[in-house]
Amino acid sequence: MDLVKLGGSVITDKGKLKTFRRQVCERLAKELGAAKNTLCVVHGAGSFGHIEAKKHGLHLGYKKDSQLHHVAAVQRDVRELNLKVLESLIDHDIRAVSIPPASCATFKRGAIKSFDPSCFEGPLEMGLTPVSFGDVVPDESTWFSICSGDLIMGALAWSLKPRLIVFCADVDGVYDGDPKINKNATLIPALDRATLSSIRRSEATRADVTGSMHGKLERMLAMAQHCEKCMIVNGNVPGRLEKALRGEKVLSTVVVPE
Repeated sequence: MDLVKLGGSVITDKGKLKTFRRQVCERLAKELGAAKNTLCVVHGAGSFGHIEAKKHGLHLGYKKDSQLHHVAAVQRDVRELNLKVLESLIDHDIRAVSIPPASCATFKRGAIKSFDPSCFEGPLEMGLTPVSFGDVVPDESTWFSICSGDLIMGALAWSLKPRLIVFCADVDGVYDGDPKINKNATLIPALDRATLSSIRRSEATRADVTGSMHGKLERMLAMAQHCEKCMIVNGNVPGRLEKALRGEKVLSTVVVPE
């Protein structure tokens, strides 16, 4: 089984509220269709979730009653995005079914407290492709919190032990600087903990309620321990995802476990 994350920065324009990049998602769906193994897919919330969640402090948990309206609205919006992703996948002959995070996990203080992998194992055994996503979820300590797509990825990596984990980002991989700002930034082909420690920490430049890039890479290092290969590819470049799924050489960063 291969586990793929479609980043919110790839399938949406994270700078514009609820802006779906349909052509990109259609192309990625076609590339996913070339996979030889069964698939499990997770996608980020992108501009369907992060902008409003950050504006109303939903990642901080309950502070005032006015937030509850926005909890409902963001849940509605990320489900709208999920339906768009499902449509793209199904139109390319991938039998995709939606698995919302709250249907398979419980949460406490923004972390997963319990996780039921059978919600994914059942569909996989039937030949279906489970698709989960970043969402606002009930939280027993803070009433509600944000479950990022990466959080679900981590739980799936630990419980399902996939052959391959691929993160589709909007860059070629991990750099020693921000390639969107510094043209001299160098791609790091293999990332281990020592390399990560040497990289200067930086926060996301756009609205993001799921933590810094450094935190995301920490989670990827943990996931890499539960699969044969974990890698980051540029989902905006046609063919990169397909090559990764086929086991071909592709420009990327491979995350090396401890």
